[in-house]
Amino acid sequence: MADLLLFTGSKWRHVLKSHGLLSLQFKASLLVVLLCLLVSVTGVTLSLHLARNALLENECHRARQWAVSLAASEHKEVAKHNREALQSAAESLVQMHGVAYAVFTDREGTILASAEASEGLLSATDHSAGQEEAGRFVPKVLDQPRFDRHPATGISYIDIVVPVWANGSTIDAPVQTDRAVGFLRFGTDITAARAKLRRMASQLVHTAFGILLLIVPCSLLATRRVVAPLRQLAGTAHALANGSLDARTPITSDDEIGELARSFNYMADQVARTQGALLELNAELERRVAQRTRDLEEQAARDPLTGLYNRRHFSEVITREFAAAERYGSDLTCLMFDVDHFKHVNDRYGHRTGDRVLIALAESISAELRSSDVAARFGGDEFILLLPQTAATQASVLAERITSRFAVQVAEVAPGVDATLSIGVASLRTTRARSSEALIHEADVALYAAKNAGRNKTMEAASVA
Repeated sequence: MADLLLFTGSKWRHVLKSHGLLSLQFKASLLVVLLCLLVSVTGVTLSLHLARNALLENECHRARQWAVSLAASEHKEVAKHNREALQSAAESLVQMHGVAYAVFTDREGTILASAEASEGLLSATDHSAGQEEAGRFVPKVLDQPRFDRHPATGISYIDIVVPVWANGSTIDAPVQTDRAVGFLRFGTDITAARAKLRRMASQLVHTAFGILLLIVPCSLLATRRVVAPLRQLAGTAHALANGSLDARTPITSDDEIGELARSFNYMADQVARTQGALLELNAELERRVAQRTRDLEEQAARDPLTGLYNRRHFSEVITREFAAAERYGSDLTCLMFDVDHFKHVNDRYGHRTGDRVLIALAESISAELRSSDVAARFGGDEFILLLPQTAATQASVLAERITSRFAVQVAEVAPGVDATLSIGVASLRTTRARSSEALIHEADVALYAAKNAGRNKTMEAASVA
């Protein structure tokens, strides 16, 4: 049985091949036909979609303008609740071509007058526009046309609810129902427009089908001349894809195919010449990305006002430095700075002056830093400084230099401002802190001891105990 199936399959393959149905020319022709069919179907569908949208958009615009104009013309009658005049106007409207129904209500939704071109049209209408009760209609959606269809008569229409303004205005404005004296629910018949759209669709389909019939013989003639050189191009492309950058297509004609072959060979030359350049460019791009990443990381670690490191980055640094100090038995000192009466400075001189004082402190600290030191804005007017391999006595001397420099800086940037510093100093050897957080806490305790001692002082943690 298997041998029979294999023989039958081979026979059919031979028949198809003998008739050229397995050739590249046939496949290319079939592909062109299918592609044209796809383009035709897509084109017809898109054209119908655009035509439908344009037509319905135009009908919506017309319905809205019509409804707004009617609301403006009947605003006095709605304001006076003149039911007789409004009923006459509604009945006149539905007798016009293209009007499905018209309903006038007062501001509370009580129906003043209503008329419909076909009986039962209003009752079958989609109620998404509002809530209907006996003799009342409370609108929920204003100035937004909606499409609907009456199942019994097959009438398609646009439903819209517009406010009737007290001044009879027809100018578009934000909907404020407290300025409306009533509402107009208006329906326009678009059955004729939809029929026109169906006729247009039929014409487009017939036209596309006729064009497709002409394309079939043309595609057979075109692919006959195109297929053979394309095979050579395909072979060359395959060789290039496998890494043979010296592979080239032979040029056998001066027509478009020959030009394509020349362009293909030129492309292969460019690929070979630019391969090295692309590798260099990729390396340069990786270098720039790495540099940009470092820049962004540095920027994220900085306080935007002072330019010093922020608290998060400082916490990472002190954790590493604390571990290193314990491992190698070296000292590590932490200084905590606080501007005395900084709230008073802000309240009296303003936050801009307060910012200048903080920047002056940051610059005073930065001016005294070594390359191994790390300074950060710890929060508000508190700053912190980490001094690796530095004893508390040396740190106190540095604190005095920063205090003096700060006084000079403040006098220059904020004359008349009396700003002083309280500084707490804590070192690893004198406090025997068990963690980086404990060392910061000791410096903070020393800082508040300096404040309690009268401010404008530097206190070491060892003297606090």
